[in-house]
This record gives sequence, C-alpha cells and structure tokens, in this order.
Amino acid sequence: MNTQNPAFRGAVDLSGLANKVVQEKLEQSGIKVENTNSLRVPAFSVEAEEGVIRQIIELSSAVPVVVCFYSPADASSLALVEKLDRLVLAGEGTWFLAKVNVVSQLKLAEAFGVLEPATVAMILAGEPKPLFQGDQDEDDLSVFMDKLVEVAKSQGITGQLTIGEAQPAEPKLSAVEQAALDAMDNGDFSAAVKIYEAELQANPGNEQLSERLAQVRLVERTYQGDVEAELAIEPKDCVEAIRKADFFIAIGDTTSAFTLLLEWFDNSKPEERGTISKHLLELFVVVGKNDPSVIAARKQLAAKMF
Repeated sequence: MNTQNPAFRGAVDLSGLANKVVQEKLEQSGIKVENTNSLRVPAFSVEAEEGVIRQIIELSSAVPVVVCFYSPADASSLALVEKLDRLVLAGEGTWFLAKVNVVSQLKLAEAFGVLEPATVAMILAGEPKPLFQGDQDEDDLSVFMDKLVEVAKSQGITGQLTIGEAQPAEPKLSAVEQAALDAMDNGDFSAAVKIYEAELQANPGNEQLSERLAQVRLVERTYQGDVEAELAIEPKDCVEAIRKADFFIAIGDTTSAFTLLLEWFDNSKPEERGTISKHLLELFVVVGKNDPSVIAARKQLAAKMF
C-alpha cells in the first residue's frame, strides 16, 4: 500500500455540516438503523453528499466505512472506485463504501483535508482515519479490506448491512446549482464562477450563494497548483502571501492561512492592506462564519483596521 496522504490532519470534525438544509436532506435518506448490529441500506456503496454524510457516519458504529475520493477527470481514481465497488459487493455487508467526487463535493473533501483524487480514508465509530493514496492492485485491496473488517471487529464493530427496498431520494438541485455542478464536473471552474456570480447579482445577500461562489473561486485558484511547492514558498509580497493562504485553506489549515495574512497586513503598505483585508473576508466566507478560526481572525482583523 502507498503511504498515507500527508494532507490528512487527524480526526475530522464534520459537525459543521449539520445545518438546517442538511438536516432536511437527511430526512430523505433511505438508510434506516434497525438496531445496533443490523442496518438496512439501499446499497453497499453510495455517492456521498452533504445531505447523507451524517447517516453514513452513523453506519460506522456498526461496520467500517471506507471513503474513496475520486475525480471524473482522473483515470486512476476511477479505476480505484471500480475495484472498491466490486469488493464491497463481495464483502456482503461487512463494510460500506462512500464515494466522494472531489470536484462536485468540495466541502466534503475539504472536511477530510483531501486534495488529491484516488485518496482513501475510513470511518470507525464516527472517527475518520487516513488509509492510503493512489490506485492499488485489486488482490492487495481485497486482503486489506478483509484485515480492516477484522480490526473493526476487534474494536467491537461487528454489525451487518442488508439491502433494503427503500431508495434514498435524490437531493433536488436548482437549475443554477445543476448548471454550476455540470461545469465543475467538466473541470470548467471559471464557468461555475460566472454562474454563481450572475445568480448572486440577481439575489444579493444570499449567504449560501456567497459561500458557494467563494468556494468555487478558491478551487479555481488552487486546483492546478502543486500544493507542496506552493506551501514551501516564502512570500516576497502580499500577492504571494495571498496565494499561499489559499493553499493553506485548500488543505484545511485555516489557522496558518489567517495568521499569514494578518501578519502581512501589519507589515504592508496602506494601499496593500485593502487587498489583504478583502481577501481575508472572502476566505472567512469559504470557511464559514461560525468556525472558531474565522471568529478569532475576524476579531484580530477588526482590531488592526480600526
């Protein structure tokens, strides 16, 4: 097996996804918990979205949940998904597969700290853990999954999944959301940005649209970059500092991103401070206004500005 993805930073707190919209979508899920050891699911694998992620996490109290991050544009990740799809069927309900499209499900990928497709993690008893990165030989994967199930059983996770008749309701997307999603699926983030910009102009003050737009802009700025190389740069001006902050946010290191830009704000010329503060405000939207790192950084920025 390949070494684990260095982008993982320990346990991932997914509680921030439990907003009103997500809770409503959870009501539409076809996953039903019958008792602590027996769960009825519509399938042994599912395309993971914000609307069902908490139900998927619940499954990990009974069986190990394997999370595979893929991109429609990455052949190795698609090959890995196909192998895992076959193996989860062969596992006959002893583990569950959640597939995350890193393009269309950016927020989920960021919650796990994942940047690269063909990355695999697991969730045991609600706790995410990194496994490996890169496509693998199917025989090796089979042995690995068998061992994973045994490890889970040794920790008291001994449940069994069965296939039920209920099917999860598909989340209803607006025409705008679908158009933006289609653009991102095709790797055209610029088009997705323009779609959200136009919609936000027609609906000023819509916080969800503002958040989506800020997130897609971040992906547009970072998705083709070499993460390790970008983070190794010592910024020589505020433009480079802003770009490095983007990559910190992309790997989930919000504290480093905000600290970097706040330090540059202190040492920049007056005409540069406006650029830095504007970018910080956009990153606050990307991360979410209720995130502790955002709250702390916003207070620091306000003190520096006024």
